[in-house]
Amino acid sequence: MKRFSEALARLIERRPWWFVITAVVLIGAAVPGVTMLDSSTGFEALVSPNAKISQDNARYEEQFGADTIIVLLNGPVDGILSGENLMVLHDFEQEFSQDDRYRSVLSPLTLLQTAIYEANQAWQTLQEQIATAQEQAAAEARRLVAEMGLGEEQQELAAQQAREEVLKEFQPYIEQLQQMGEPALDNTLFVAAVLYDSEGAISEAMLPFVPDDEHVMIVITPQGNMPDDEALQAAQDIEDFFTAHPMEQVEVTVIADSKLINAISNSLGQNIAILFGLSVVAMVLILLLMFRVRWRLLPLLIVGTGTLWTFGMMGYASVPMTMTTMAVLPILIGLGIDYSIQFQNRYQEEVVRSRSVSEAIITSLSRMFPVVSIALVATLIGFITLYISEVPMIRDFGMMLAVGIILSYIAGLFLLNSIVYLSDRRIPIERLSRTALKASSRIERVLSQIARLAVKYPLPVFLIALVFAIAGGVVDQWLPTNTDYEQLMPQDIPELAQLRELRQISGSGGEIRFMVEADNAASPEVLDWIQGYQAEGLAAYPELISANSPVTLIAQATGGVIPGEEEISQILENTPPHYVEQVISGDRTMASLSFTTRYLSLEEINDLLESMLADARPPANVKISPVGTIALGASTVDAVVGTRFTMNLLCLGAVFIVLLLVYRRLSNAIFIILPVGAVIAWSSLDMYLIGIPLNPLTAVLGVIIIGICTEFMVLLMGRYDEEKREGQLPQDAMVTALSKIGRAIVTTALTTLGGFGVLIASDFVMIRDFGIATVLGVFLCLVATITVMPGIIVWYDRWRMKRVSYN
Repeated sequence: MKRFSEALARLIERRPWWFVITAVVLIGAAVPGVTMLDSSTGFEALVSPNAKISQDNARYEEQFGADTIIVLLNGPVDGILSGENLMVLHDFEQEFSQDDRYRSVLSPLTLLQTAIYEANQAWQTLQEQIATAQEQAAAEARRLVAEMGLGEEQQELAAQQAREEVLKEFQPYIEQLQQMGEPALDNTLFVAAVLYDSEGAISEAMLPFVPDDEHVMIVITPQGNMPDDEALQAAQDIEDFFTAHPMEQVEVTVIADSKLINAISNSLGQNIAILFGLSVVAMVLILLLMFRVRWRLLPLLIVGTGTLWTFGMMGYASVPMTMTTMAVLPILIGLGIDYSIQFQNRYQEEVVRSRSVSEAIITSLSRMFPVVSIALVATLIGFITLYISEVPMIRDFGMMLAVGIILSYIAGLFLLNSIVYLSDRRIPIERLSRTALKASSRIERVLSQIARLAVKYPLPVFLIALVFAIAGGVVDQWLPTNTDYEQLMPQDIPELAQLRELRQISGSGGEIRFMVEADNAASPEVLDWIQGYQAEGLAAYPELISANSPVTLIAQATGGVIPGEEEISQILENTPPHYVEQVISGDRTMASLSFTTRYLSLEEINDLLESMLADARPPANVKISPVGTIALGASTVDAVVGTRFTMNLLCLGAVFIVLLLVYRRLSNAIFIILPVGAVIAWSSLDMYLIGIPLNPLTAVLGVIIIGICTEFMVLLMGRYDEEKREGQLPQDAMVTALSKIGRAIVTTALTTLGGFGVLIASDFVMIRDFGIATVLGVFLCLVATITVMPGIIVWYDRWRMKRVSYN
């Protein structure tokens, strides 16, 4: 390793312009890739398309369509359903029912048109019944009069009287129909008769579309599996219709998942710009205040170069921007700048004791390359471990960070050292040495005092750290979980407010949907099971409000009894297609079973789904599967939390093995891993006390901590061992190591804190919580590195030296 690092250092010293020109070329190549970045804010970012629930949902949407688009009409119901406004709704239904992008359009107009058809049919049927009854009564009257021997004139008179008697018998039915007036949309009496029941309340049939006296809903089912841009256009076309055809005294709001996803995408772009600007400002301030070297802002330029390369590769590889990958930008700036700081700090130190700039570059590189490379590998292991997550955006997050820190390391190694060498090689070494000594003396004195205190009181510090670690391990299992997509996004998005208003108006939080598959999903056996399952579910779970399935249609026609197969077929054939297509497929092999629920958190939904599936017990050859947006969201609960402990354990184990292979000394590996585990526990305690829940990002906090804390400890142990090899005693070696490498570690910690800290300014709740948790985590990594571990390491080396001397 030493030979290789020296050869690499000499190559950079001989050919600096090669690396500068190469970096510029790569910057030019990365820019087009950045312009190709696209966002992904739907459930495909949370649930893998290869997951069973995703594939089931795709098949379900192919048969029954996607989640509904709701057009909310706000105003007095009588005004909304005025003759003029009903004609607007009629034109809307006509136009959009013929559009292939929509499977069905249902509204009060649908029921009114059905009522008009049924009223006309009823009037025609009544007329036919009256005519038949009159003819029968007239014929009977003639017969009786004829038997009495009376003539034709008396027979006709009796027949007329019989007809009038029949008409009197039917008069109540005639009056009932006449009270409604002519069955037409412009007849307010008819509309009111359909809209209200006999007590003046909204009729049961209208309630799904008219939840109260101030709102009317149009329910539109779009085709399933549409790309995001097509789904958005489908919703926007509905908005455009009502803009072009305004309804009198009616406020129209179109509520669709595609609009919410688009709003999140737009907010992502705005957040990226804000976070990038804040992270740059934070880095500049920290470097100016803490990193007192020549070209103190150079590390920011270098990490900016590595970040540009990363996002360029991301664009070329079609890695989408999500709520997690958005956070990569400031995090990468905070983490990636570390390598440049370490290389530049050591160069600054070597300038003081070297005879030339070439010697300082070669010495600093040859000594720092192995240590920084070990730290890089340890951090990489942490980020690669994220790839075992079942959540796609977490895998992308880990991959981007892994690629990003590699590129930042490469930029720091080659580009920074080349620029430093080119800028300093013509300046006298004495002048550079005086500047370096002046800049580093103050912070080194502070760090020396901290090191002496840590070495002097190792036991009290260790006991305090142990108590907090045990407390963190205990409360970790009590951390709440939040994977609700709505609660993790910016809360001031108008589309989110509209969705919540709709829930409040309708009194429901959405639908839990199941896909029922069988050879014949409309058979009496399957329908009888669905009917029982619906009834049991509604009785057992108060969270469920109502149910809808093929049973709903059949039971309405038969009074709740499941008839034979032939009658079932007749009922389905005589039911309007737009109702049948919502609950059963054309080939009768798939049925939709849905339950309307009150609003529940995703954790509650997840528990409810598990219980309902356990209760299902379908007949043989019948399969039931959860589908729909709510089920997709609920599936992320276990995916986020379930792999957290496994990821942390695998990451710690992998890092420990690598450290053993590198150091070939158990004590070194233990001293590096020990504080890492402690900081993970401390972070859990902090999250519990502050009230930060586990979400897709905070669930991977342990992996981030492993990478950062391992790096700090590798750097400290590397310098400590170097000073001991120079002949210093453990206590003096630790004081020297912490005062020298400590400046770079503190600056690195502050820049990392700055990178994570700007996340707190994000509008995305998930990213803001992650920013708070990681700021605390990085701070605790610094505390463990400079206050807890130095005393323990020195105590161990002293004990080992005494043991050797006794033997």
